[in-house]
Amino acid sequence: MGKVKVRVPGTSANMGPGFDSIGLALSIYNYIEAEETESGLCIEVLDAETKEFLPTDEKNLVYKSMKYLFDKADYRPKGLKLVLNSEVPVTRGLGSSSACIVGGLACANELSGKPFSSREIMAMATQIEGHSDNVCAAVSGGFTVSVFQKDEIFYYSHKMNGDLKFLVLIPDYAVTTQKARNTLPGYYPRRDVSFNISHASLLVASMVSGNYENLLCAMDDRVHEPYRKVFIDGYPKIYNKLKSYGSLGTYISGSGPTLVSVVEADDAELFYEDIYEYMQKAHPTWTVKLLDADNEGVKVI
Repeated sequence: MGKVKVRVPGTSANMGPGFDSIGLALSIYNYIEAEETESGLCIEVLDAETKEFLPTDEKNLVYKSMKYLFDKADYRPKGLKLVLNSEVPVTRGLGSSSACIVGGLACANELSGKPFSSREIMAMATQIEGHSDNVCAAVSGGFTVSVFQKDEIFYYSHKMNGDLKFLVLIPDYAVTTQKARNTLPGYYPRRDVSFNISHASLLVASMVSGNYENLLCAMDDRVHEPYRKVFIDGYPKIYNKLKSYGSLGTYISGSGPTLVSVVEADDAELFYEDIYEYMQKAHPTWTVKLLDADNEGVKVI
């Protein structure tokens, strides 16, 4: 009977103009233990908040992802026991579903004898999730750019060197991915398409080169943020406050409502203290975290 435990990072996707293509793995994690048993399915969710959202039957996303890989590997465990411990908040735009999918696939791959490569797992996760930005970062770690085309994943993962930190502002309310996607228009003017192509290109160049002075401009977006920021209470004031305190750039993480602000590591602690004090007064129910980039991605521990 096999047993495995994996750690999966939360992820921040879209990153301004990088809609469905640019992602970042962060130092906030979900832990999944999977053990083969003689029969049945037992799923235990340790985190109280997450327990409200995650089913503990065959509808559970971790289990469904494991079964997806087991079917491809033609592997049939008699039974399974899963223990899920989640730091990544659900429905907040930090890749909770991708963490479940990638973690489930990684566990199943280990239990079935590692028949699939990381790239193949990434492609499976994209097929389940529907877009590659979160899952690519969750598998490989780092700052990632990805394209999913004809059932194949093409990606680049840039490992961060620790000179940036990421202030994460997490509201105490949810915005579902479906709601966030439904608010987007079906078509965009040519000028907006050109705007996003140029800004996404500048964003990638800035992050990979380490020339961060262009980030404030590079993170401007016309595809999703103008339509989604209405779901975030106090967005204009928070954005301007982050900018006034020295943020290199701020964006809506995933489909929201979480905001991520990029700051130089040397200034991060003071920046965090200033913003934490402001948020305690303006939005005391929000959670404020200062995180690093995660360069490892999903990991068997």
